[in-house]
Amino acid sequence: MSKAVSDRGLSFAAQKVSQIDVPDKVLYWECFARIVDARGVVHSASAFAPYLESSMASFDLDERMLDLILSHLARDPNLVLGCNISAANLAAPHHWKQICRQIDRHSELAPRLVLEITETYPLVAEGVGRLSTVRSLGCRVAIDNFGAGMATPARLLTVPADIIKIDASLVRNVRTSRKGQSSLHYLVGFASCVAPIIVAEGIETKEHLDAARDSGATHVQGFLFGKPASLSTQ
Repeated sequence: MSKAVSDRGLSFAAQKVSQIDVPDKVLYWECFARIVDARGVVHSASAFAPYLESSMASFDLDERMLDLILSHLARDPNLVLGCNISAANLAAPHHWKQICRQIDRHSELAPRLVLEITETYPLVAEGVGRLSTVRSLGCRVAIDNFGAGMATPARLLTVPADIIKIDASLVRNVRTSRKGQSSLHYLVGFASCVAPIIVAEGIETKEHLDAARDSGATHVQGFLFGKPASLSTQ
């Protein structure tokens, strides 16, 4: 798998993040890595990401994906794309500097780039500080999988973020308090103290959409609005 990342076997599928009451109004497209192996079999990120993380090849994957996404942005001035970056890359000085160089070389594209910080690694103080640098380059920052990642509420309050994404598991397993408010309502309320845009992930049914709308989420993402696919088929 790591050889496929470093060669030419890497591509991506994209899924839209939409305004909650106007699904056709796309905030951006989140990009999900795909790898084609030597036999021509396509593997999604969920299949190979754990292996890459254990072998430290996820550093290379993030950098290669960023190159691909920047290339797509350069070809289409109407695109806004999201690139997943591991919190581990924020903490590793060499990899962090490489990501900054990649973005800085294409500074005119930065306003159409959203960096989604994934938390398979703790978001440590150094990483939090470096997010301010990302934003100074012109990118927006999204914190992915809030509620299921490693960021504590106290840590999240220190994060300079533009977008908070509520994890799909918390959208699908809503509980109601004695006061009649849903658990999702409280999560969205807290996240709104950190960022102006709150995305409810994993929207697959009308019930999920209703729960997201009632909670105060501003945007949604999920199979109800389309599965990840090649941008050419969108």
